[in-house]
Amino acid sequence: MRSQTFFRYLWRIDAVLILLAAGAITFGVVALLVGEFGARAARNREAEAGIPVVAADSSAPLSLGRASAVAGTDVMRADLSLNRGGAGFSSGGYTETRNILFIEPGQKVARWLLPDNDHVRTRPLNIRKQESVGPKIGDSSDITDDTDHNAKRMIATAVLVKATTGSPETAVGRLLLFDPPGRKIVEVASNVREIHLASLAGGELTILYERDRRLVLAAFDPRSLEKRREQEIDVPRPK
Repeated sequence: MRSQTFFRYLWRIDAVLILLAAGAITFGVVALLVGEFGARAARNREAEAGIPVVAADSSAPLSLGRASAVAGTDVMRADLSLNRGGAGFSSGGYTETRNILFIEPGQKVARWLLPDNDHVRTRPLNIRKQESVGPKIGDSSDITDDTDHNAKRMIATAVLVKATTGSPETAVGRLLLFDPPGRKIVEVASNVREIHLASLAGGELTILYERDRRLVLAAFDPRSLEKRREQEIDVPRPK
C-alpha cells in the first residue's frame, strides 16, 4: 500500500517535470523564431533603405552601403551588396558583396571596380604605408588590414573575385590588385582559391596566394603595380 502511494507521487512528479521541460523547450523555440524573424526583418529594412542600384537582373535586391574614405587620399569607396534572405526557419540569410563603387571629388559620375555584378567579392586586403611623424629611421612599416588605426596612406588593395555559384570556401576566382582610386586594375592570377597575405616591404608589394593547390608569391612595383616576378613555393613534407 505504501509502495503504491510512493509510486503514485513519483509519477505525478515525473509528469510535472515533463510538463515543465516541454514548456521550456516551447518557449526556447518561440524565442529563437522571434529573434530570427526580427534579425531578418532588420536586414531587409536596411537593404531597402539603402541606395538602390539597377542591375541586369532586376530581381536581385542590390543596394549601396555606407561610403568610407580611402586613407591618405580624397577618394571614397562604397560596397554594392546583395541581401540573400534565408530559405527556411534555420537559415537567417546573409549578405554578398558584389562590387565596389569609387567616388572622387570633382567627378560627377562614380566608377565601378567590376564591369558587372555577377561575382562575389571576398574581404579585401588594404595595403597601407605608415608615414613617419618624426625623423625617418629605417623603412616605413607595412599595414595589411583595417585593424591598425595608425596607418596613413593607402598604397593598393588586393581582392579575390569569385563566381556566385559553388562553395565560397572551395571555389576559385580572379585575384585583382588595384590602386586607391580604382583606375589602375591588375589581374594578378586566375584559379585562385585564397589570398594569404599582402604586404609592402623593401620597396616591393608582395602577395602570397593559393593557386592550383600551390602557394605562389608575386612581387609588384608599388607605384605602377607592374609585376616584377612570381614564383611557386615548395612546401616540404614534415619528417
